[in-house]
Amino acid sequence: TGGPFYRVELGRRDGRISTKASVQRQLPGPNFKLDQLNSMFARHGLSQTDMIALSGAHTIGFAHCGRFSKRIFNFSPRNTIDPTLNFRYALQLRQMCPRNVDPRIAINMDPTTPRTFDNAYYKNLQQGMGLFTSDQVLFSDPRSRGTVNLFASSNAAFHNAFVAAITKLGRVGVLTGKQGEIRRDCTRPN
Repeated sequence: TGGPFYRVELGRRDGRISTKASVQRQLPGPNFKLDQLNSMFARHGLSQTDMIALSGAHTIGFAHCGRFSKRIFNFSPRNTIDPTLNFRYALQLRQMCPRNVDPRIAINMDPTTPRTFDNAYYKNLQQGMGLFTSDQVLFSDPRSRGTVNLFASSNAAFHNAFVAAITKLGRVGVLTGKQGEIRRDCTRPN
């Protein structure tokens, strides 16, 4: 997809139990504000810059319509569309994700270069085209806007920050000693 090359640190032990509920509590919600994002990432020793760099992974992948429909149909009593959302983009989203859409329908998180790992995600945020509230807040909040602008202006700066952040993230929660296991087949516990 054009992303940066980096060496993945080896030697992590796999856990023996994995549940959907335990993972969901560790991932930011699509409606998170900046303080919530910073707090969640800080619990794992990650900075705001790390969080913004890791959010850039939304330059590839897709999201189901239900994860952001409130932003385009009933944001608040005064505004049906989230005012931080580019109005033209919101209308496109409404066409792709009409009310009562099949919950299996999903759209690209990056409407401009959805199959390329690049800094277009940050350029989209500058244009009000962040799909989730937790995306767009990175530009709409002045505390994080400078980093978004930096990454939007330099693909190399984004890639370098992403490599640093993903490496730090790989060091979170490492199992040691008798915790976990080294799997013979990585698709299932021994």
